[in-house]
Amino acid sequence: MYCLRVLAVLGTLSGLAGCGNGEDSTDVEIPADAAAPPSTEAPTDADVSTTVLDLDDVKANPAAYEWFDFRPNVKKLILAGAEDTEHVAILWYTVTDGSVGLHYHSQTESVFVIDGTQTDAKGTYPTGTIYFNPPGSGHQISRSTGFFILAYASPPDFAGTDQIGEYTPVRIDTTAADFTSAAPFEPAAAGVRTFAPPLDGMGGLSATFIELGEAGAAFTYPGNYLLVLDGSCGIDGSTSPKNTLVVAKAIAPRPFELSLPEGGPCLLLGLSF
Repeated sequence: MYCLRVLAVLGTLSGLAGCGNGEDSTDVEIPADAAAPPSTEAPTDADVSTTVLDLDDVKANPAAYEWFDFRPNVKKLILAGAEDTEHVAILWYTVTDGSVGLHYHSQTESVFVIDGTQTDAKGTYPTGTIYFNPPGSGHQISRSTGFFILAYASPPDFAGTDQIGEYTPVRIDTTAADFTSAAPFEPAAAGVRTFAPPLDGMGGLSATFIELGEAGAAFTYPGNYLLVLDGSCGIDGSTSPKNTLVVAKAIAPRPFELSLPEGGPCLLLGLSF
């Protein structure tokens, strides 16, 4: 099991913790006055600039992470950015059939369903679905439960709901058996194919699916987060299995160095502001 490799900057994710027996981990930031021996290993550039989460551990041990109350029965864990700006976060509905009131999105919203379902007037999104609401959209969430990766180019506006217009979300089922053959992936490098969903260019974010299909394949992705959807992928020199989420701590995109260890292909979802 791949566990939380680096905890985020103190004061933002200082409560993140927890690796099960036998799980891999690396150095964890701790308060300066805490009693702990100094590390004898210098942190790598990737370690100090990213947060790595095992999403299976988030689901199994949510109490080990530092959430704040976003709405009644809905908690949020911000991984990059701040609540009132563009940010990457995990949302957790702590009750069955959770809800969030009507709100407006002035820029693109991205939601990936880690586990559970999310429902609004446009439909129900099950585990493994990612959807993008364009600028000028808005919705009310109902009958929802589980964990979700959120990326906002701007935070939801609960006061400006009169600005909501007609829209159609871009919806992708990443679990579809024919996803990598049916979606318009294109060659990007030797052994690498990519697919960029058609998002509004004024929406403040973009997304790219990256398939590394041959051992030795390498690719640089400039972005804010990477999620391993299938297989095991090399990210900044570390092997990351399925359900690993790697997030740039700074809100500015950073280059992620991707590779394919020996074995089968791997598939990632990348998102960039």
